[in-house]
Amino acid sequence: MRSRGFTLIELLVAITIFSLIGIASYRVLSSVIQTNERLTTRVEQLRILDRAFWLLQQDVEQLIARDVRDAEGVSAATSNYLLIDNEAALPLQFTRAGRANPLGLARSDMVRIAYRVDHHPDYDKTDSPHYHEERNYLLRYVWPMLDGSGAQEKAQVQVLLPDVDKISVGVLTAHGVESQWPVQNIKDPPLALQFEFTLAEGGVINRSYKLL
Repeated sequence: MRSRGFTLIELLVAITIFSLIGIASYRVLSSVIQTNERLTTRVEQLRILDRAFWLLQQDVEQLIARDVRDAEGVSAATSNYLLIDNEAALPLQFTRAGRANPLGLARSDMVRIAYRVDHHPDYDKTDSPHYHEERNYLLRYVWPMLDGSGAQEKAQVQVLLPDVDKISVGVLTAHGVESQWPVQNIKDPPLALQFEFTLAEGGVINRSYKLL
């Protein structure tokens, strides 16, 4: 009895079926890989957001009413433990306590803090990947010494969030929300700080933190 082999048409059909299965499998695999990459990126973004806002909350909740003197040791004419001016180079400045001192050094537990949105600190360094970079960042400034603080070049700068275009700060008082502080006619202490972050992608993030 003669054995019957595959015809050319049958071979072509089989090859076509296997090709379609291969293409479908590749597309499924590619989709899974892309989804995983997007998920990983999103998780990292959320981690950075959570860390930045956790630090911001810690700073605000440790805010303390300790005014600072200028570099010559002269006290300000008005209270300046909390300064808010959304048009200034440093929109938010304040004194906070709770500075960690694990070695028990002879120093204060208070520091001066400021927040602003600007280019990366390495923007002008030619050997940095951030050299003349277009994106802006949320930056945190720290001055270990309270009196004479405020000069940006003397601060420790921490990069918190990328792709932030603007920060707006408001002060919640018993009279409403103020966009500047201190306010001459308001003697009551502030109750909370309200933040609005405008992102480069067009979104807005709002946060409010009660002053303890």
